Amino acid sequence: MGAVSVVNAIASGRGATVAVRLRTRARVEVEQSPGEWDVALNGRFVGSTLAQETVAKTMLAIGLDPSRHSGSVETTTEAPVGVGLKTSSSSSVAISMATLAAFGRQRYAPHDILGYSVSASLASGVSATGALDDAASCLMGGANFTDNLSRKVLSSQRLGKPLTVLIRVPQGRSRRKKVSLRSVRTFSKEADEIFRLGKRGKVWNAMTLNGFLYCSIYGYDPLPATQALEAGALGAGLSGTGPAVAAVFGEQGEPDRLEEAWSDGGANVIVTQTTDEGATFER
Repeated sequence: MGAVSVVNAIASGRGATVAVRLRTRARVEVEQSPGEWDVALNGRFVGSTLAQETVAKTMLAIGLDPSRHSGSVETTTEAPVGVGLKTSSSSSVAISMATLAAFGRQRYAPHDILGYSVSASLASGVSATGALDDAASCLMGGANFTDNLSRKVLSSQRLGKPLTVLIRVPQGRSRRKKVSLRSVRTFSKEADEIFRLGKRGKVWNAMTLNGFLYCSIYGYDPLPATQALEAGALGAGLSGTGPAVAAVFGEQGEPDRLEEAWSDGGANVIVTQTTDEGATFER
């Protein structure tokens, strides 16, 4: 599964996400001989350090030497890449599970899969915190609150009936590299207050406040989130380091109105749902 942000973990090390129905699938094929690993994403060959690190961390954990194997990793995802929609974490979770399946192991402890994903994310440099919060929702579904620095899942909540989620994906990429980690972490107290609010049950309030905070930090226009709230969204805000913005609707909102407003601005609009379903092995 995919996920969107409730609380970004970069500022304080503690984060929260909600799982959404944007599927990522992975296939790992292994050769019993040393050599290269070919990696493809959505049908295109890429030089993904994350994929290779994920395979290596998973193999080492089950007592195998990655240097004595070679093979291929093929990943497909329904989510746009590089816009804050957790595709790195969803891919590492899927690749880890596919690696286990390639060696005939289709039982796992969630804590182990999350550990492989976090270790690979840190080793490859794709995440400053290891993105445990992202991986947790991609693997287990629901809403997940984590302490990324201590690698602990603090709370995993079921959402119940699926809620409508709109995701606005404008042109452009994340502005993460334009702002230093040191600058972001000056907002750690504010981010922690928002985290505590969400963990107490005010998940959508936290999502909105987090979105406005990180729009301010990274210099994004908060108007799309404001439009979502005016259309009756339960919560809306920047996902990850953007530029994607997510809005969650209950029964009383007007998602069609928001979809029209966001589309008029030239952005791609994805319509999906929250989910309590976790990742599964392909049959």
